[in-house]
Formats: sequence, C-alpha cells, structure tokens
Amino acid sequence: MMCWLDPIKIRMVEENLFKKFGYGLFQRKDINATKYGITNAEMTTILNELQLQDKLANFGVSDLYQFVSWNNDLGFPIEDTAGPEEVADFLYLRDDGGYYYGNDLLLFLGLSDQVSRMKTIASNNVSKKQFIQICNADLMVKPALAKVTAENKRFLQAVDTLLTPGMLSVDEFTAKEVVGRLADYASEDSISIKKIESIVFSLDEKSKKKILTTGFYDALVDKKRFS
Repeated sequence: MMCWLDPIKIRMVEENLFKKFGYGLFQRKDINATKYGITNAEMTTILNELQLQDKLANFGVSDLYQFVSWNNDLGFPIEDTAGPEEVADFLYLRDDGGYYYGNDLLLFLGLSDQVSRMKTIASNNVSKKQFIQICNADLMVKPALAKVTAENKRFLQAVDTLLTPGMLSVDEFTAKEVVGRLADYASEDSISIKKIESIVFSLDEKSKKKILTTGFYDALVDKKRFS
C-alpha cells in the first residue's frame, strides 16, 4: 500500500535528487532515503509520483532512473532521455568494466557489414547470463571470462568473439583472416603473455581447444613477444 506524502516534501526530495544527479542516469541503490529525511517506502512513493508526473523516466531494468528533459525545438515537447547504448554503457561498461563482443566487434573491425539484432555484452557487473530489453532494444549480457580491466579488455573481447558460434564464417574473409585480425586487435592491449596464458588455460577444455587450434593463441603470443 502506497503511503501519502505532503506535496511540499515531494518537491523538496525532487529538488535534492535533481541537485545530486541532474539529467544523468542513476539507480535506486544510489539513493539513501534517510539522507533525505524519509523512509525507503516514502522514497519509493516519491519516485512513483515523479514518474506519474512525467518528470522521471524508469527504464525497467536494474531500478534505473533519469530525470526527463523536454525538448521544444519543434514547437511541441519531446521527451529527451537516454537511449539503449547509453543505458548499456552506464550499467555494464563503465570504468572499463565490460565490452561488446561477437558481431559488433567484427563490424568494428570491418570484417562484417551485418548489424546485430541482439547486441552481446560481457561485464563485471552481472553474475549470470541474462536477456534483457532496454528501450525496445534486445541485449544479452553475461559475466566476462575474467575481470575486465583497461589492460585486458581488447584481449577478452577478441576471445569472447572467437568463442561465439559463427564468428569465423563471414563473407569475403577466411577463418584464418578473421583469427589474424582478432589477434592483431587483442595485441593492442597491454596485457602480458603470462596473464594471457593464465586466462586461456583456465577456460573449459572446449574453449581452450578452439583458441589453440585456430591459431589465435600462437599468433597473439608471437605478436606480444616481438612487439
């Protein structure tokens, strides 16, 4: 049952929330209700009320919110909120904590011209594989193969792409060429050979075999040795 709150208190909390977050994205877990002099139940009521007033957007995933900015450039108000990529970046990719992989990486490398219907992300911020929808865009997010850092992100991105079914069968490029480009991309990271070995040999047997038999591992290690 929702609790009733004085409109003045709602306004006060709204102003303080906006002062803290502005038009940026924020999660419910980022809000300590007691700092606003209210209970968690009252904060929930206020967030719901601000949504009803079209002042606050709820993205329906991870208790993510954003104050709505209204654009009147066309002579009528248009709601201006984050799109799916900005939301995904905030939830899963911040601080080098995740990466897109699969066909999105092939597209970036010029190895494919196919735009994925469902984008795939590996992230430090999830504990299990899940399928979600953000702003009507489909997304699959899973735990990364190892903790993602600025040092190993490209390497992990290339490995996850290599292990994704169908990534070595693309038009105009042989599997060997795709593997070579992925190794080139991975070699741009500052990850050491020792850490590469540690991650590769900690994978399951099927994944490890694919990385070794395709020539990706040898090509990458050679590039690291002679770079």
